[in-house]
Amino acid sequence: MSEYSVIGKPVPRLDAIDKVTGGAKYAADWNLPGMIWGTFLHIPHPHARILSIDTSRAEALPGVVAVITQKSLGAGASLETEDTVHGFKVSQNLFASDVARYQGEKIAAVAAISAEIAKEAVELIDVKYEVLPAVDDVREAVKSSAPLIRPDAKSGTSPFGEPLQNIGSETHFEYGDVEKAFAESDLVVEDTYSIPRVHQTYLEPHAVLAKVEPSGKITVWTSTQSIFAIRSGVASSLGVPQNRVNVVGLTIGGGFGAKFGTLVHTYAVLLAMKTNRPVKIVYSREEEFLDGRPAPGAVIWVKTGVKKDGTILARQAYGLWDSGCVPGASIHATGRVLGVYKIPNLKYDAFGVYTNKPGTAAYRAPGAPQGSYASEAQLNVVAEKLGIDPVDLRLQNMQEDGYAPVGRKAVSHVAFKETLQQVAESVDWWNRKKGPNQGWGVAVGEWTNGAGPGSAMVSIQEDGTLRVFSGAMDITGTDTGMGQIAAEVLGMPFDDVRVIRGDTDSVPYATGSGGSVVLFSMGNAVKRAAEALRERLLTLAASHLEAKKEDLILADKKVTVKSKPEQSVSLTELGQMSLRSTGGPLVATGTFASEPSHPVIAAQIVNVEVDPDTGRMEVLKLAGSLDVGKAINPYEVEGQMEGGAIQGLSWGWMEEIQYQDGRVTNTHLSDYRIPTTMDAPEMITRYVEKASANGPFGVKGIGEPPICPTPAALQAAVADAVGAHIADLPLTPERIWRALHKNGGNGANGGNGHR
Repeated sequence: MSEYSVIGKPVPRLDAIDKVTGGAKYAADWNLPGMIWGTFLHIPHPHARILSIDTSRAEALPGVVAVITQKSLGAGASLETEDTVHGFKVSQNLFASDVARYQGEKIAAVAAISAEIAKEAVELIDVKYEVLPAVDDVREAVKSSAPLIRPDAKSGTSPFGEPLQNIGSETHFEYGDVEKAFAESDLVVEDTYSIPRVHQTYLEPHAVLAKVEPSGKITVWTSTQSIFAIRSGVASSLGVPQNRVNVVGLTIGGGFGAKFGTLVHTYAVLLAMKTNRPVKIVYSREEEFLDGRPAPGAVIWVKTGVKKDGTILARQAYGLWDSGCVPGASIHATGRVLGVYKIPNLKYDAFGVYTNKPGTAAYRAPGAPQGSYASEAQLNVVAEKLGIDPVDLRLQNMQEDGYAPVGRKAVSHVAFKETLQQVAESVDWWNRKKGPNQGWGVAVGEWTNGAGPGSAMVSIQEDGTLRVFSGAMDITGTDTGMGQIAAEVLGMPFDDVRVIRGDTDSVPYATGSGGSVVLFSMGNAVKRAAEALRERLLTLAASHLEAKKEDLILADKKVTVKSKPEQSVSLTELGQMSLRSTGGPLVATGTFASEPSHPVIAAQIVNVEVDPDTGRMEVLKLAGSLDVGKAINPYEVEGQMEGGAIQGLSWGWMEEIQYQDGRVTNTHLSDYRIPTTMDAPEMITRYVEKASANGPFGVKGIGEPPICPTPAALQAAVADAVGAHIADLPLTPERIWRALHKNGGNGANGGNGHR
């Protein structure tokens, strides 16, 4: 029997009815009187010098209200974007005015009385270019023969002594003596893995509506993962105080890490300032692919040394990450080669490389799917060469509570082995059956959830119901989880709780909805607020019942004296009573800063079947397990696990932003493949509950780990089916066919990596 009355119960999402009936209003659904439309002129070339811009024909078009360029704004106008993934701010010109560095970069913005007129006006802007050489492959970009993409690009040196250029950032780490450990190893394996750029492919493109009052007050309605990040970005870019900017977060149709920045917001505000009218901007799907902020691609070389019995002695990695034309790729994720294993000797070097592509953003666990893919794919090769079962090899080397990974604190409250064992048992792994052309693969992935600052308010109403006030955006059902937490603390039914999301002017600061952080951080804030409110309730009830607080029970919408059950007072009575008491209305607040969390493991097993004549693959089964700490709402936990796993499956199977000479060749969903329900396999979802020390009720972050292991598990299953390890993702029919027919290798079976 559960120790909780609300926590751990599968309740429907608070927003479920609105979403399934079409009642939810997204950013593109909002309109204001006098509203006009904004759109952009994007450069058609991946690299070009802008010789001249003539907007006169566009400005003369009937219905056009304003046209702005970098020149019209002045040289000081810049876009300030807070990189929440890497912890720094990126500043760049709002528009390209001298050199454009990727296809899709903004050159001008137009506001008109209709979207159609705005688009027509864009076509009338005359721009003369000098097309420059472009590079879209990190392996080519680091060569001395490649064009210099940014004048501030740094040079570097690879771990093999090779000179590198077009470097935007770098990170290095070394622990132990890897060369000595490799010399002492019975088996050394080295491979190079390439992972493409992929788009987060949220169903709702970027959209914003902005209004500027005569007083200078700015209001922004938008689809975002953090209303406070947008407020900060808009205020910084415009050089105005934050208190002049109010951001209203609307129902969001997916984000996955890409909707933190001010990709369109500052431009809408600028057009509204210039025209004195509300301005709406909604990106097209093509604009999303050309000017969005996808997950970075990477090329990662990995070398592993092991003993005959499977003990891992050393690992070394070298990563080249595709930063696009601004710094910020998740180069730190090269360290994922450590994984959840006991590796006493470790060395990695990673570089963020400039290419003629847009900058990047998070996609669920930033960089972890890429880093985990290289790590786990090679571990499967090691297991195969040693003749050890890949699950057993992992269990043998996994960290446990108390183990201190190289250069880090000892891990605690982890369930690495339990999670892997659970998923293995769910498919009867050690007795698995394999039909013709079928294969099985396993992998794990780790992520440590974030812990950001947040605050919440709770209030008992006059009718005895509860209100929870929050500024956190609800993407994954976290409003429902916060409502369950508050209901549990206050001993009331979940149906009596309403969670209200305010704007930046009406609610206290809330952390952004990303980084597996919301229910850990905001859940703590809500729990603390509810606990403070509970104390106020009991104090008021004790006075009314003439009893001691410690003798009272708060449950079933009332406060009762333990020894005298007939003496009680309802929450409705207390809510009304508080309005006449010296303490006043029953309101309380809770805050949270940044307390430590724990590593979380996701383990997955994939079963596939491959057509040897075409290379076409069918995924038959996808089983997953996750250490969730505590499942506040099993519905949401399972949904997050399945959604992340399917996205990881898609990354390894079919997704890839394709470039040719710097130009994107697949800018629509008709040629950028993502899975449909027809592609989804049978899914088995299990979870382990090993409580965290600091999460509310033991919660751990669950949003990001499920995407991490899937590409490697899929790759291993294909290798098991076709007898060859394919290093380059995605695993297209062509790549599989070539592996089957031995008609072209790619260095995955013990090749010498990038060299």
